This record gives sequence, C-alpha cells and structure tokens, in this order.
Amino acid sequence: MTDPDDFFDQLDDAEAVTADDTDSVQSSVEQSEADRIRSERQTTSQTPTRSQRRSYLAPKYVARCRFCRCKFSDIDVAHHHEGRCKAEPVAQCIHCEEEIQSQESSEEHLKSCDAYHSAIQEEAEQEDSSASENEEENSERFSRLFIDPQPHEFHAYLKWDCADRENPLRSYFGLRSLQGEHDFEDHGRLRAAVDIDGDEWTVEFGFKESGIAPRDSPTFELDEVREYLTYVYPSAYSSWEDAKSEARKRAYFRISPRWPDIETKEGLRSMSNPCNIEGYDVEVEGSNWDFEQYPQVLQQALSALADRQGFRFNSHSPIHPEDFAPERIHRSSNIVDGELYVRVKEGETGQIIAYDGALHRISLLLAGDREGYAKSVRDDRECSGHYHTATIDSRRAGQLVSDHELAKEFKHYYMRNPDAVEGTALENPKVGVSFQNSIHDGTLYWDDLDQLVKELDESLLNVLDWSNLPTEPDNKIFVADDYFAVSGSRRWRKLLPDQLPRIESKQDDQLFATMTQMNATDAELVDTLLTDGGKKSPKELAESIGTHLDTIYRALKRLAPLVDHTYGEVQLGSKYIAQELTGYIDAVSESIQSGWEHALDELTRAESYGDSDPWSRWLDKYGGKISQTEGTDPDDLDIGYKPSTVREARQLLREGARRWAEVTGEPLRQFAFAFAPAITTVDGKRYAPKYFAAALGTPG
Repeated sequence: MTDPDDFFDQLDDAEAVTADDTDSVQSSVEQSEADRIRSERQTTSQTPTRSQRRSYLAPKYVARCRFCRCKFSDIDVAHHHEGRCKAEPVAQCIHCEEEIQSQESSEEHLKSCDAYHSAIQEEAEQEDSSASENEEENSERFSRLFIDPQPHEFHAYLKWDCADRENPLRSYFGLRSLQGEHDFEDHGRLRAAVDIDGDEWTVEFGFKESGIAPRDSPTFELDEVREYLTYVYPSAYSSWEDAKSEARKRAYFRISPRWPDIETKEGLRSMSNPCNIEGYDVEVEGSNWDFEQYPQVLQQALSALADRQGFRFNSHSPIHPEDFAPERIHRSSNIVDGELYVRVKEGETGQIIAYDGALHRISLLLAGDREGYAKSVRDDRECSGHYHTATIDSRRAGQLVSDHELAKEFKHYYMRNPDAVEGTALENPKVGVSFQNSIHDGTLYWDDLDQLVKELDESLLNVLDWSNLPTEPDNKIFVADDYFAVSGSRRWRKLLPDQLPRIESKQDDQLFATMTQMNATDAELVDTLLTDGGKKSPKELAESIGTHLDTIYRALKRLAPLVDHTYGEVQLGSKYIAQELTGYIDAVSESIQSGWEHALDELTRAESYGDSDPWSRWLDKYGGKISQTEGTDPDDLDIGYKPSTVREARQLLREGARRWAEVTGEPLRQFAFAFAPAITTVDGKRYAPKYFAAALGTPG
C-alpha cells in the first residue's frame, strides 16, 4: 500500500458532495454500501432524523481520478484504482507534447514524430560544432601568441594547364587582341583601374619579345610570340617604377604561352616544358602581399583588362580570367623567393648584429663544403648594421632548427638612404628571413607554400628569441609601418634553445680532441690551408708540403673533424674552426718540433689563463705542463723546453717561481710547496730537485 499522501498528489483533492446528483460510475462497492445502510435502518430502534438520513444517503467521497474523473469514498478503493485507469496516459512526447497512452504506442509515436527527428538532427549538429569549438579552444589553450611578421618580397613561376581543350591558349589570344586595340607608341602602356580589398589600384598592360618560335600549328596564326606584362600598384603613384622606388605594395606578372615541344628562335638557348603544359607560364614578382594572394591579384587585374576590350574592334578575342583560377595552378609551379620581416626599434638590435651576435655566429659556425654552404655580409658604410646577412643552404638549415629543409638568408637592414627617412617609422631597421632558391637542394613548389611560411616564421622567431628580443607583440620593441602591424596571433611554432652555443661547443670538442693527435704533417697541412685559404686539392697539398699523396690522405682521415674533404677539394670545416686554429697552430707546431707530445695543454692553458699575466706567459714560453696530484702533494710541473745545462734549468725554474709569486701574491718559497718541477736538458739529464725550496735560494 502506498502512502495516501502520494496518492492525493496525483488525484484531485477530496471534496464533500452534498448534491443528490446521480453518480455516473456504478460499482459493486457502492451497491454493498447501500445494502449495509438498509440493514442498519431495519435493526435500529430509533427512527433517524432527516439530517441523519441525509448523512447516510449522501456519502462523502475522499478522492477523484483526474484522468477518468471517477469519485471514490473509500481510500482503499482509490489506491486500487491508481495506476490502473485506462484513461491515464503513460507518457507525453517532450518534442511535440502529444500524450501517449501506452508503452507500445510511445515507441510507434517516436518513429513518426517529426519534432523528435528534427531534435536529433539539431543535437548531432551541435555536437559537431561543440567538438570543433573544443578543438579550437584546445588549440588556443596550447598554442602561443606570437608577433605576426609581414610578407615582403616574393618571386615565383606559376603555371596553368589549359582550361579549354578546344582553345587552350584563348586568353593568350585575348591579350594579343588587347594589344592590337591600344596605341602603345602614342600612349604608352594601357592603364585600367581595379578595386582590391577596398583600395583603388592601377593596372598597366604592356608586352615584350619572348624569343619563342611561333608554334607549328594551323590554329596558331601569329608570326611573333610575345610575352604580356601586367603591373599592379597603388593608384596614388604615377607609374610602377615610382611605386617600386618607394618600396610600395605592388605586383608584376609576365605571362608567357606554353605548349608541348615548344622551341626558341634560332641562336637562343632552348627552353623546357617538362610537364608538356598547354597553357601559361606566369612569372610573379611583388612585395607586401600575402604570398597566397598573388594568383587572386592576377585574376582581378586580368578582369580589369578584359573590361577594356571591344572599344576599337567589333570582333575581338576575349580574355578569360577564370583560366588563371588559384585552384587550377599546376603542380609544377615553384617559388624562388619569399621573405617575412618585423621592424624593430632603433637601438634594440645590438645582439643580432654584434660580432658575436646571432647573424655573424650563424655564418661563422655553419660553414664548410662537406655539410653545406654558408656566407655572411657585413656592410656598415651607411650606418651601423646597415646591411648584415647570414646565408645557409638547405643542409645547414636542419642544424640550426631541426626538421627545417629550406635554404635561408637571415637579414638585418635599413632603408637604402637612412637619412632620408629620419623621424619616420622607416628609420628603424628590419629583421627578416628569406628563402634562397639559388643554394637550395631541390625545388620549392607552390604546394609547399605552407612549409615556406612555417620555416621562415619559425626561423625569424628563433633569431629574435636568441637575441633576447620578444617573440610576442610589444609596442616598446616593434615599430609599425604602412604594412607591418604590431599584432599577434596564436599558432603552433617551435622555439628552441639557442643552437649556436651547442654547435660552437661541438666544434671546440672536435678541435681540441683532434689537435692532441696531430703530427708534423697534420700541422703543416692545417697551416697551409690557413695560409693559402680557400679550397685545395690533396695533390696540391702534397706538392706544397713536400710529402707523398698517401701521407696527405692519412692526414685528412685523422683531421676529418676539422677539415672537409669532398669532390677532390679540401677546406677547413668552418670559419670558426679556422679562426680558432689561427691562434693555436704556431704553438702546436713548435711543440711538435721540440718533441713535446702534449700540445693540447697549451691550448687548455690559453683557455684557462689567457695571455695577460706573467705566469701564463712563462708557461707558454717554456711549454710548462701542470698535472694535478691527489692529496696535499705538490702538483707536477713538467717543462717542455730543454735547457743546455742543469744550471740553466735551475735559473729557468727560479724565473718561473718569481712570475708565479708575482701573479698569486704568495711568498716565493711557497712555489716549492705548490709544484714539483722537472726539466730535461739537451743532453738528456733530468733535473727534478726533491727539495726545490733550497734551489730557490730562500731560507727554510
């Protein structure tokens, strides 16, 4: 039995019924109640009053079913009715709010409920949207905010295969038709106006000779094959040249036809068309546009030129800008130049252009033929840091930033005439990174554009970071100009610890480890490379040193960490190695010639003490080697120099003791407690006094 209160929550509240209305529900329960009343009326001895009779005949109902509206005077009967009423619906559809009478009908209802199916579809779409938002949110959460560099110079060769097989060169003939409609001799290049991104631009149209021989085809009726030139620049400038001289945003397109078996005129270098394109080859140059925007600019410029057709000829061949749709760029299209830059406040780039700064160290450490190409340029004639570059090829790029493959030029430069822009944003230098196609291993295709942007962006951010400059937007460090804005975005970019100290340390290890094993031939070989510079063949080295060629090859094998030997040419492994060897090779050669086999000690001492104090100079002069001993015993001091007599040896040690005392401030006699010296004379006598204090001529 359930609690009566629960029942009342589901049914209408009980109410007393005083009217004599006929009850619509007949039941055995009510009949039994009537029989009981009659029986009591017959057995009572007292005649009931009218009010008493009314109370017997008008039962008080305790509840009513809210579904079938049946009234109940007995609570037990009401509980029995609960949950069994056929009028009670089992559910209500939350989508269309229709009441459902049974479990079976509820399942059938959902199959045909339009509101239900619409809700399911909407929920699925929301889940997809939520997943996408979560992915973006996670990307935002884990990516970093970086300064956005500005695209600068760009150069590429974009190719389009024919869009119309029946007339594959239709747009080329359209350009030829436009050429015939304009009087270039009297009016110069044809001009048109075009709106790009809400700004007004001038489009100039011209042509030049191509050197391509006319096509041997009945459909090609031209006696001269020309290349058509399209220039796009701000309408505020009177010419393309003026806009270029002021480094304004601009684009240039040289449109040349292509077909299988294309040939050049007699006497000219033949041209290739390896993919047998029948369409167009377009050279693209420009500045300050986003790289991917150039094909769109070309289409818009051609649309403006197409609007100028038909003014002179009734029948003309139209230009079809859709032939140059970005999505139809041929896979052989390639990029030869692209640069990203930031503009940095004057005076904040010292750690980039310093002699030990990022640019110089990149070229200094990443040089040598065996592992690639590196070059540096330092031009300070106009002003300090006017034009500094460091160039590395694709093989060196991966050493600087792991997984990078593109040859690059790291740049720090000012405007050509700094004084002319004094007081403006342009007086501040640019720091940029550009792709270097001329020393790149392979081809950078248009489809690799994302890789280009990523590598240039990462390289630039790392150079900033290694130079203690911010990698996020900072108006105190970066300076906005007409194109570069001090703004940032969140993106995935790899920032690495400064790789240059690691490379330098590795080369130091190679330098010291190799020089301990050098013999006379090795030293002469290194000295020859340092003296003559550049690259020499093994045969030239053998002739220069005066030794057998096999000896040179054995020396090159021992010197492999320091010397690059490839393609019959020999050179030092890097400018840094050459620089370090210059300071040490004389000492190594002298040590080898005097028979001292521990040349490395001189190098270590030079690193530890420098050459500014008398004690260090004395050690260097006489080849002093200090070996530490355990406990309180004096350190061993072995002198490489061979005096003529023991007396000379004694005088030599006294001089060394005086230099040591001068530097350390210790009493002279303390030298005997600090060191146990040993010297070998020319005739082989070894002088190693057990009580050296006595030899110093001092008391005690």
